[in-house]
Amino acid sequence: MAQKQGGSDNLDRRYGDDEPTEESPLLQSTAIGPTSSSDASWKDDRRPATSILNQGSWRRMTGVLLLMVVSYLVIGSIVSYKRLSLPAPKSVADAVAPGDFSAEWAWQHLEQIAQRPHPINSRDNLRVREYLIQTVRKLQDEARAVNRTVELGEDHVKITLTQGFMSNATRLEFYESSNVIVRVVGAEGRAEGGSSGYPEAVVVDAHYDSVLIGHGATDDGIGALVGIPYLLFPLQMIRNLIHHPVKHNVIFNINNGEEVGLYGAAAFMKHPWAKDVKAFVNLEGAGAGGRALLFRSSNKALAKHYSSIGNSPHANVFGNDIFKLGLIKSGTDFSVYTAYKIPGLDIAFYSRRAFYHTLQDDIEHTSKGSVQHMGNTGLAALRSIADSDYLITPKEIFSSESSIYYDVAGLFMLVYSFNTYLTLNYNLLIIVPVFIGWTIYTAREHGLTPFAILRGYLALLLSFGAAAGTLLGSAALLDKINPMLVYGEHWIGFMFFVSLSCTTIILVQWAWVWLEFWLKGDMGPLEITLQRIRVDSEQVANVSIVLFWWTLLLGATIVGRAKEIGLFYFVTWFTATSMISAYFAVYPKRRGTPWTLARLWINFVPLMMVMDIAVTNMIALGQTLVDGTPSFAVMALFSLCALNCVMPLIPTIHRSANFKKMSKVSVFLTLVLFVSACVVFPYSAKEAPNKVAWRQIYDLDHDSSLVTVKTMNRLDAIMKLVPEAEKRECGPDPVSGGVLTQCVYEGAVPTLVLESKKSGKEIIKHHVSKPEHHRQAIPGEEREAKSKTLLRTVHLQWTAEDSRLCQFQLPASAKVVLLKLDGFDEPDEGFKSAAVVAASRVGMVGFKREYGQKWDLEVVYEVEDKNAPALEGTLGCLYDEWDRDQIPAFTDMKHHLPPWALLGGGKGPGLLTIQKVVSV
Repeated sequence: MAQKQGGSDNLDRRYGDDEPTEESPLLQSTAIGPTSSSDASWKDDRRPATSILNQGSWRRMTGVLLLMVVSYLVIGSIVSYKRLSLPAPKSVADAVAPGDFSAEWAWQHLEQIAQRPHPINSRDNLRVREYLIQTVRKLQDEARAVNRTVELGEDHVKITLTQGFMSNATRLEFYESSNVIVRVVGAEGRAEGGSSGYPEAVVVDAHYDSVLIGHGATDDGIGALVGIPYLLFPLQMIRNLIHHPVKHNVIFNINNGEEVGLYGAAAFMKHPWAKDVKAFVNLEGAGAGGRALLFRSSNKALAKHYSSIGNSPHANVFGNDIFKLGLIKSGTDFSVYTAYKIPGLDIAFYSRRAFYHTLQDDIEHTSKGSVQHMGNTGLAALRSIADSDYLITPKEIFSSESSIYYDVAGLFMLVYSFNTYLTLNYNLLIIVPVFIGWTIYTAREHGLTPFAILRGYLALLLSFGAAAGTLLGSAALLDKINPMLVYGEHWIGFMFFVSLSCTTIILVQWAWVWLEFWLKGDMGPLEITLQRIRVDSEQVANVSIVLFWWTLLLGATIVGRAKEIGLFYFVTWFTATSMISAYFAVYPKRRGTPWTLARLWINFVPLMMVMDIAVTNMIALGQTLVDGTPSFAVMALFSLCALNCVMPLIPTIHRSANFKKMSKVSVFLTLVLFVSACVVFPYSAKEAPNKVAWRQIYDLDHDSSLVTVKTMNRLDAIMKLVPEAEKRECGPDPVSGGVLTQCVYEGAVPTLVLESKKSGKEIIKHHVSKPEHHRQAIPGEEREAKSKTLLRTVHLQWTAEDSRLCQFQLPASAKVVLLKLDGFDEPDEGFKSAAVVAASRVGMVGFKREYGQKWDLEVVYEVEDKNAPALEGTLGCLYDEWDRDQIPAFTDMKHHLPPWALLGGGKGPGLLTIQKVVSV
């Protein structure tokens, strides 16, 4: 209870006449007690404590509530400002120092790159590649003028994959590489054919192909901009390294094919220069701009290099651990390099994901500020790595030591090893019980007993459990009423969850304190009882919450050690700062600390951390719903973030001395926000359009042209506006497990098909060779090694009109032994497993570097005898060019969309697939 000062203070002295040193002026009130301790009528009031439990004034309650709201608004405003603000773009004249990057300069080349969509299977993709090559050659001339070396690598790599780097492959993948590879030789580096200097290099990775529909301004036009110089005004990174050289070599892998399977990075690992790579920096786009975030790092040393950039670093280990736990199924080139044991950094945009991979992934929907921030962070991190001895220090290169890294609202960044994180936790797990024991011992005269702390701790656990259950229940309810709430109006959803958390916690704490006094039958004087309710329960709450955070810290340590994850790093901070807060709460006069500092501002940094996580998740995850992320999962995550933001308020809630008044205000706000969350329209044309995935399959055999449209919500309202889709069949999308809704209808015939009919050409012209039979021993679990199986070998040959990307799919029941595309080697043994190889033998997909190439696929499969019927498979070629009305059904859909909807291509290649059945 209240600690005596100097052995002579009593409660009348401590809480009688005004003592401004103990309380914030905002919280002082004369309405809850007498102005003089000699007021006889006050002292004679002996009503039980339960009858006066909520006698605290509106003024005091308002003061406490106002302090809570203002404090969180201040913290939230700081975090939001730092997360949403962008640096001013630098002009060419301003970017003269070694670490300077000019967004204005880069923007000119972005306008060239993003003129039209350039997915891998398009002629504009070839245009962009040639643009890059010609510009690199001009840059080589500039390098020679200052006696520097820039090398343009030849790329003739052909790869065969049995493992997809984004997921397990269900078919073989053949890819002819078309990367643009550049090496800038460092001051102490070794050039091609050289005999002196270090060959070790850091690779900067960015892809230049766009998705099917997007123009690739952010994914990954900006990434390519950051990595490659362009025509007339060579872009910053390579030119910067020419005029401000670093110690070691830097290789730029501006790759193609990232969007369709991370092929460009996989192909680079077969290039001769790959053997020298000791680290990488991957520049990505997971949104339409905003700040660039370091969301994955292989080891502590590289994260340290990023932390030293001095350009408002933005980083969080949360993304790294979410990927590690397998909760995110997508991938970046980071996955390829780490599969080959090369450590690196993954830096990406993540804001405004609604425009990501859509028609508006263009230059108008990003900003020069985003280019500047990516350029600042990417260039500074690259220079830091290439100028250090990291690349030639085997101990650091091969270190797989996990690290904890995060910035605090862009103000500063912390990086420490996972072992340091565990050590901090272990120390706190020991210190906290000692602190609580010492506090109980020194404050025992005023009733701060172990049982009081235990009861307060149980009340906190009950509050946490009740709030978590209520939040998850409300998330499930909102998921039924307005499932896309957090897609377009995540701030309303988050504020509702915060308010609901407060309401639940206030009600539970009120009920607990009421029960405590009722059971004790407290009949003391009103003045003393009020102070016990106002201060003593607050003291108990301050000490009990230390024990509560200690419990969460124990859980975070156990889970972290088992999974080697540190995403709960903020719990460490809360545990430490809650001890400081509790100390000043029990001994305010001893330290002369104002109440506001003791109870709230000490928790400023951890509160900022957990609110930062909440804000980052809202920006990054809210608009992933249209990609198939379950809405309940995102709402549940937001609600738990809100709960962690509210739990530190519990001691402050006790300060009000009036749970009843606080609960009235909180319930009212919660109801208002709940109604708003239920009725608000989640989509908007400017910030959150509904992303609609579109695909068309034209069947040459049946002359049918089926269009499939998918989205999360309100698809029927969209389809009613499309005249061509009047006759449609709608239902749950089986591919997403029913998370998305799909509609299928007969769309307009593609232009290529109409032209071929007029000219008499075959879009896909194929030929199957005469089958050959032979017997061969096929080892397997269900066969004896000595038995020989009859195998049939045929060659399927075809040519495709205007396509470089084709696929062949066989029935899952087919007993295929081999699929091999002419000119491609066998896949690496290191990436073959029995399960993957078995699955991959029912189909293939391949990409050719040039148009008009001949395909020759060898197919070997088991048969009962030579007269067995041929296998029937589906041969299809994919088309992604739409911007010149090559796909009329797509154009029609685009013209009839409501303003709040936007077309996207979905996952994988093939906006249009033209296919036919072939017998092999």
